[in-house]
Amino acid sequence: MEKMTRDKFAVKIICVALAAILWFYVSYQENPTMSKTVKNVPLAIAGEQALKENGFSVYSVSEKSVDVKVTARRLSLARVSNKTLSAVINVSSIKESGKYVIPATVSSSVSGATYYVKGKDIAVVIEAMQEKTFNIEADIAQSHDSDLIVSSHKLSHSEVSVSAPKSILNEIASVKTESIVPNSKEAKQTAKLVAYGKDGTPLEGVVCTPANVEVSYTFYDVKTVPVVLKTTGGKTHSLPSKYTVKIYGEGEAFDKIKQ
Repeated sequence: MEKMTRDKFAVKIICVALAAILWFYVSYQENPTMSKTVKNVPLAIAGEQALKENGFSVYSVSEKSVDVKVTARRLSLARVSNKTLSAVINVSSIKESGKYVIPATVSSSVSGATYYVKGKDIAVVIEAMQEKTFNIEADIAQSHDSDLIVSSHKLSHSEVSVSAPKSILNEIASVKTESIVPNSKEAKQTAKLVAYGKDGTPLEGVVCTPANVEVSYTFYDVKTVPVVLKTTGGKTHSLPSKYTVKIYGEGEAFDKIKQ
């Protein structure tokens, strides 16, 4: 009886081992062709520089990502993801404004696979570039150093020429420097120019000429002075030394104030 039990247990072990070997053979040695769908593959635009040289620009794209059906051998398919795939639409050959339907081209570092973009082709709106001149505004933020309070600033350029599709150009409310935080006296900083819409958000698809400006600025002088109590009778009384105030200013009148 005990021998029969041992024999049955041995048979089970052998069956499990044979099943594992068979599965390994079918899955890895045979390596069958399989398919899967990879979602949200990022969509890039190629040929924008050539498009701009022709006087046009991309106004809108219907999709930011696509779903791709991938067919490949099982081992290769396991290495395919939205990080190893890239989807591109090319606009370099377009020479007129309008709405275009452009198929996406998919490529991957994984060889031996075929790709099919699921869903509709990508709708792209192309518009002619136009130019408009704007005054440049400086965006100077408060420094973390309380002694660095900007009294004046100067820009290397007062105006900027902005190129953009007409639809975007009409939305521009202002062109400002990126936010500048002063960090030293008599300082200069180079700042990128940013076009803002009527809702106060930065706009994409614009080209600023120049793209950057130099901003120079000066600071107020700073003095720490004691606080004096003056009565209605005209008498003054000095308060303890801990009662002081920091004041900012410039010019002859400020210079006469004693610390």
